[in-house]
Amino acid sequence: MIVATLMVAAGLHAQALDEALDAPARAHVVNEYARRLSGQHVDALRAKAAADDIRQRLARGEYDQQTTARALAVRVTRDVAAIAPDKHTYLEYLPYDMSDPLQRPQPVVQSADNFGLRKFETLGENIGYLHITRLAPLDRASIDAAARFMAQAADCAALVIDLREAGGDGQDMAALLSSYLLVDKRSYIFADKQIHLHDQIDRDGKVVAEYWTTAEVAGRRFGGVKPLYLLVGERTSAAAEGFAYDLQQYVKRAVVVGVPTAGDARVGGKQRVSRHLQTSMAVTRHSNVITRANWEGGGVQPDYVTAADQALSAALSLAQVAIRPKK
Repeated sequence: MIVATLMVAAGLHAQALDEALDAPARAHVVNEYARRLSGQHVDALRAKAAADDIRQRLARGEYDQQTTARALAVRVTRDVAAIAPDKHTYLEYLPYDMSDPLQRPQPVVQSADNFGLRKFETLGENIGYLHITRLAPLDRASIDAAARFMAQAADCAALVIDLREAGGDGQDMAALLSSYLLVDKRSYIFADKQIHLHDQIDRDGKVVAEYWTTAEVAGRRFGGVKPLYLLVGERTSAAAEGFAYDLQQYVKRAVVVGVPTAGDARVGGKQRVSRHLQTSMAVTRHSNVITRANWEGGGVQPDYVTAADQALSAALSLAQVAIRPKK
């Protein structure tokens, strides 16, 4: 009897989590999302077309059957993606009431995985191997962790950085790690201590954030001369893609090995629109200082194409050739 009561209670709780939406509530959600798309999305033309489309669908009654937050999120996301597809633009359902602080999940402890700086080891012929699974936000603890992590590679003859599983939104962390791997090669006379890597640009072409290497870093650097290889794959995304792209484009500092990455060169913003729904959309795009372009859609293109599960052995072979004495 107790078990049955608990099962019923659990079922009622699960149902309660899916917010019921009547016609006025659906209209509010769709019209508000359309307004935000038109006013904020980085791709103004596509976003306006998507906004007009979902308004027209609402007027035709196409969303009348979507009577819950979860169902409406799925349908509206599909319709928007047909016109303005990117990884940041969707209507998101959350299985808790955003208006109730007690229901919100606890934030992830950033240090739990050493900020995504997973492993260092020295492979054959003094080739360093760094495994990164995400690029975390910067704070004092993550800066110290990055210094310890990168310093391990300082004496290596060549370096392989594995980004095949890496994502994250830590563009500042990407810039900091780049500081251990770059030197200014643009002039033999005047060398800048800081190198401008990329900008984030809004829909009007305005620079809203700049990313530079750091002039003074803790610990020892690998440097900007020795061979450097970056492993990438389909799961390499977001800030990790930017890290690879910037190093690839800066005087071909790094050789990128693997298959094209996820193709996510935008940054999203989210805003609550009901108790269980929030709007998400791309609000800025990456702009590399050298190319004034990015990898949106097509991904970062490897210099050496090979299956992701063979990328490490391929990079090691390339490194071994590069560090052998020239005859």
